[in-house]
Order: sequence, then C-alpha cells, then structure tokens
Amino acid sequence: MFHINRRNLITSGLALGALATLPGQARAQTVVPGTLTLGTKLELNTLDPHFFNGFPQASSHILIFDALFELDERFVARPALATGYKLVSDLIWEIELRKGVSFHNGAAFTAADVVATYERVPHVPNSPNLFSQFTKSIDRIEVVNPHLIRCHTKEPNPTLPGDLARVFIIPAALAKASTADFNLGGEAAKGACIGTGPYRVTEWVNGDRLLLEASPTYWGPKPVWGKVVEKVIKSDPTRIANLLSGQVDAIDEVPPADLPRLRDDARFGTYSGPSSVVHYIAFDSDRDDSPFISAKDGQPPLKGNPLKDKRVRRALSLAINRELIAARLMDGSVTPASQFMPSSFEGTSQKLKPQAFDPDLAKKLLAEAGYADGFKITLHATGDRYPKDRDIAQAIGQTWTRLGLQVAIEAVPGTVFFGQASTQKYSAFIAQYGTEEALVGPRALIHTVDAARGFGTANRTRHSNAGIDALIQKAAVEMDKQKRNALTAQVLEAVIEEQAFIPVFHPNWQFAARKELLVASHPLRRFNAFMVKPKA
Repeated sequence: MFHINRRNLITSGLALGALATLPGQARAQTVVPGTLTLGTKLELNTLDPHFFNGFPQASSHILIFDALFELDERFVARPALATGYKLVSDLIWEIELRKGVSFHNGAAFTAADVVATYERVPHVPNSPNLFSQFTKSIDRIEVVNPHLIRCHTKEPNPTLPGDLARVFIIPAALAKASTADFNLGGEAAKGACIGTGPYRVTEWVNGDRLLLEASPTYWGPKPVWGKVVEKVIKSDPTRIANLLSGQVDAIDEVPPADLPRLRDDARFGTYSGPSSVVHYIAFDSDRDDSPFISAKDGQPPLKGNPLKDKRVRRALSLAINRELIAARLMDGSVTPASQFMPSSFEGTSQKLKPQAFDPDLAKKLLAEAGYADGFKITLHATGDRYPKDRDIAQAIGQTWTRLGLQVAIEAVPGTVFFGQASTQKYSAFIAQYGTEEALVGPRALIHTVDAARGFGTANRTRHSNAGIDALIQKAAVEMDKQKRNALTAQVLEAVIEEQAFIPVFHPNWQFAARKELLVASHPLRRFNAFMVKPKA
C-alpha cells in the first residue's frame, strides 16, 4: 500500500515490508538457552530513552525500545514500528504504523504513543544532549487512525525517517514519567522503562550492570539470546581479566597492547571494524574571556581570548601529529580524521584530507596572530571513557608545548565531564561524536544554538558563524539527494576552513569473545546482544 515517493530521491532510502535485519545487529530466529554476559566500557547512566543522546544509552536502549525506523550499517532507514511511508508533499509524510505490537506491560501500540513520545522529547529536564534535534522539524502530527499518521514538518526535511530512527517510542500513559521513574526499571519494579523491544529490563544498577530477558510478547523475530547481562567494567585490565577467567563471554574496547596475546590464545577470537565516530577537540572561540586561558607565568596579561582567532585554532591543529598518534600511541587502531565521518560515507567531502603535521607553519600562524610567545591553556579530557583518552590528551598537550604554549592536562570522569562541558566550564576539551548522517555533526556541534529549530544541541562551546549556519540550513531542507550531498560537503569544508573544531582520528572498534562466538562490529560505538551470536 505504501511506497517511496522517488521524485525527490530521499536520502534515507527506506525499504518496505517486513522488518529488515541489520548486519552487525542481526535479529535471528533461534533463542539460545542460557545467558550472554558482556563486559563493556560503555557506562549506561539512565534508562530514560530521551535523556541523553549518547553512545552508552543508544547501545543498550535499542534492546528495550523500538523507533518508527531503524538504521542499517550504512545508515539507511528500514521499517521498525513503521511499516512504510509515502511523501504526500515536501512537508507531509504519511506513515503507516505496525499493527499487532504491544509494549512489555501488554498495552497496544498505536499512534497515540507516537504523538506522546514526540511531545515529551523536548521537555526532559537536565538533559546533556536532547533528542529534540531529531523532532524539531515536526510541526504537528495528524492522527488519521490508530495505525496511520501524517507528519507535517515546518520545512522540508529529507532525512526525517533517519531522524525518527533515533527516537524510541514509549507508552502514552508514561509520557509524563520522569527520568527517575524510568531509572526504577521495568514493569516488575513498577518503573517506566517499558518499550516494545525484544528485551525487557529485570534489573539495573547504575554504573554496574543491566539485566535483560527476552520479551515473550515481542512483535518481531525472537532475539538470539534468552537472557543478557551487560556488566560495566571501565578498567581495561579488569575487563581483560574477566574474559580470560570466563566471567564474561565477550568484551569491547580491547586495548591494542592486549590484542596480540588474545589472538594467540585459542580460547578466544578477536574482531574489529571501522567507525563513523570522530575523536575531536573543541575550542571556546566565543567568549572574550575564557576560564582556562591566560598569559604564561610571569608575562603580561593577555588581550582577549586567543582561541577566537582562526589562525590560532589552525596552528593548534597543525601541531598535532595524527599519523604518529595513530601508529605509535594507538598501535594502528585508529585512522587520522579530516571531518566528522570517514569519507567513505555518503555526503562527506572528498576534498578534505587529514591536516598534515606542520609545526613550522603553526608557529608562523601563532606569530601572525600576535602570540609568538604563546599563552597558558588547560586541555580537558575524559580519563575513563575512551581508549587511552588521558594519554591522547597528554600527547596533544606536548605538541602544543613545543609551539611555546604552557599546557596543563586535566582528565575528568566521564560522568562529570559532559555536564561541565555543556555549561562552558572549559576552554578546550577532547571528546568523541558519532553520527549516522553527514550533516548531523555540523548541525549539532557547529551551528549556533537554536533550541526552537533543534540546531546546536551539542554545541558546548557556543561556536557561531552566520555563513556556516546558512549553509547548514540550506542543506538541511534540500530534498534532492545529489544536491543535498554537494551542499553537505560544502558545509564540512567550511567547518574545517573555519577550524570550528579539530578532527583528530576515527577509532576502529576492537572486540574479543569466546571462540564459540562471533562479534559483528557497528560503525557507531555500540556493544550489545544484537552484535554477538554463536558460530554456526
């Protein structure tokens, strides 16, 4: 009944019909008895699916909840709680909802749940990164019948199915539930963590473990595993030790130094895959006075904030030896980056290349900007979230010191870091950002903060450039796929020309598991039961 309106060459390319299986997140038919136990560095800090658009949350929540669409390994939108759509006009999407679906508490899934979910998304208190960036283009939802809606957008949005794949649906009756209500767990604990997904929550201890069991009412193919345990093990040596001792079946974020011995151990298999995540540096280029920028000890006060000068930002980028970091510090487990996503993904720029290490040019640019003698700066990073995150910050700090800067490195627990970064407590910081679509990174991190339109939702430095904003806005509403990709590439090139952020590298994901298991990587930072299955 429903079809793709191909006249506009919609980027998402939705496939219709039955639920598509996803490479790397395959949903198999056979339930394996027993329990799959995963040891993960991803620290799930909430069960509220709308609280924080972050890696750990997306990795675990997809087991519990469904969205209208889901994304495959190339980020093409496929049917989930929606079975199809047609584009009535550039501003009206008619979406058919799947029938016969129930939530874990037995309530039937209908259009009312979609409406209530999207109304809740912008109003979750204290969110470090709201999901409203994925719903802000929606003006209103017209309910035609319980399983048919028309989504009216404020302006053309060619990636709406992909955007809606990021927003998990909850029961309308729980739309007023607080994040604390979700964190109580599922229906057994009288909590609000109730979805339509293949697993339901049996226990959650923040920072320690998540216990799941297959839902007997799940609408799709039965999941591979009957029960799943996600154990948070932030320490790399402890995670390795748990695998070696048999306390877990598989682990993520295998340190590069441990890969050789695991490869030589017949009890285990190792797996890896490329990512669509960037390890990047962000600068406070907005304020005249920045909290961790000052003159070097014993020198006259600085006039203003050096990071406001594009030449300074470029100099700091040119001083980073990305090739050396990749080869030596990270043992070949990362790839130098030139933009948000690797250039193999659609919509990226084919012109951009990783900036070459050029300390001489960096010093020249600093001198041209009036900072030949350098200045004092603190670079903040997480110390427990990404592989060697503290070491990477130290390595970058050392290269900046050679330019004449006085550099301090401060590693902060991940649970503290993002809240402080979001409230502009830092002058320069290192983080990671993953995206499924080439324009999302600029839209979220670079565009001037515009809460009403869902732009700048992760712009923690309050960067603002009217020219780049205009390019982002133009690309965001271009319905022709080829034109949109060309505009997006222009956005990315303008971002790098401005040095609005500094891409450092793209990580490659590393996993290890018992020899009886296979692990399929995913481009985003994920580690969940969809990715692990028994060998045939």
